[in-house]
This record gives sequence, structure tokens and C-alpha cells, in this order.
Amino acid sequence: MKFVFNQEKNDHARKLLMMQPKVEEAKAALEKDDTDAYAWYVYGKALSLEKRYEEAIEAHSRGIAFDPFYAPNYFGRGGKYSSTGRLWSALADYTMAIHLDCSNWLYWYYRATTLNLAGHLEESIDDFRQCMKVSDPTEHYPLAHWIYSTYVEMGQYEKAEKSLEEVDATVTPPQMDYGYCRTVRLYKGMVKPEEFIEPDMKDKVLPREKRVELEQNTMYYGLYCYWMVHGEPEKAAEAIKKLLKIAYPGAFGYTKSIPVARRLGLME
Repeated sequence: MKFVFNQEKNDHARKLLMMQPKVEEAKAALEKDDTDAYAWYVYGKALSLEKRYEEAIEAHSRGIAFDPFYAPNYFGRGGKYSSTGRLWSALADYTMAIHLDCSNWLYWYYRATTLNLAGHLEESIDDFRQCMKVSDPTEHYPLAHWIYSTYVEMGQYEKAEKSLEEVDATVTPPQMDYGYCRTVRLYKGMVKPEEFIEPDMKDKVLPREKRVELEQNTMYYGLYCYWMVHGEPEKAAEAIKKLLKIAYPGAFGYTKSIPVARRLGLME
């Protein structure tokens, strides 16, 4: 199977990910046509923004019932399963989405992160690399971070450093990937660790509630990985301590930090 980047699909995938629909607006669309799979996706997305995850799962399931070949509803439902800890159900849905649309980088990315959280580290790296094949270089910062940090988790520091050759860290990222970009540039020596966490970050990230805290969870976990690779375990532990002070439950960086913090005796 050949994987190629498609700009139009990339833009559409980003739009679906970033949309912020209101529940009432989504309901109005369903009243016009309650067999429209896209309308059910939007409704599920709106519900999930209000953290009404079980209702969102039901909405995406209704969309799948009306059109089982519309991949976004599998993707949307998979995200809700993942958010509620049902990783194997999430993996099943992400895999179905990939079968229906193997050129959508988001499907590969979220299956990769879910595999990673489920402990399938090598398999997750494979998916992150497949994701690189179908995404633009501007989208590669999260992928490079995950590959690097996963090698660090496995204690394979040389492979972590080698993996940085796969990313062009001079390209401008989407605003939502600011923290990932900054972290990859730290790994590559383009940012000094003492200048890594910026005091004016609020003006550079997405204008969303608690977005700075979300970005910092990624960045402090990245700083932990950086210091581990550079043989500074005490500084690595300090990065985890700082992460725990601004814990953002559900953030990938926080989730990955928990077993590290327990091993270091920083939490039970």
C-alpha cells in the first residue's frame, strides 16, 4: 500500500479536529436530516467539548449506523473511548477509520498514541512513522516528539537521537503544535534548556482555556526526556516535579509522567 500526502485531505482533517460546534447548533443540523453521518459527527464533537462523553459515543454510533463507511465517526468515537480509558475499543475504532481512509494522518496519529498508552511501544513508533508519510512536514513535530520520547522510555537513547534526523525543525508548525515544536527544537539543540519554558507563552499558543498548562505538560515531559538522554537524572526528576505542579489530567505529557513519577517516589 502506498502512502502519500494529500493537502486537501490534510486541511479537511485539521478542520474536523479543530471545530468547536455548539450543541444547539449541531441539534439544529440533525433536525434537518437525522440520517446525515457528518451531522452526527458534529453533534458528537459538540457533546465531547462539554465532556458529555457517553452521549458523544452514542451520537457517533448513530452516525455509524446510518453510514458505516463514514470514517470520521469511528475516529470521533475512538477519541471518546480513549478519553474514558477504554483503549482497546479506541484502537478498534481507529483501525476501522484507517481501513476506510488510510491517507488521513490523524487516524494514524491517534492510533499510535493509543498503542503507546496501552504499552505497545514499538508498534506505536511504526504508526507514527506511517503518519509521517501521509502528513506535511509542518505536522511532524508531535510525531518526532513521540518517537523520541518513546525511545527514551525504552532506554534506547541513541535511537532517540538518531530519530531526530527524520524531522525538519525549521518549518513553522500549526499554532496548536507550539509546545511540540518547541520541544523538538530542544531535542535538536536549537533551544537551550534554561530558555525552554517561555514566560510569554500565552501569546503564542491557541487561545483556549488552560492551553498554556496543556502545552507545559508536553514540554516538561519533553524536558525530562532531554535530561535523561543527556545523563542528568536529577534535572530530569526536577522536570517531572514541575510537571506535577501544573498537572493537566488527560494530557499526554501528564499521562506519560505518572509511571515516571511513581518510580521516582514523587507520587503514590
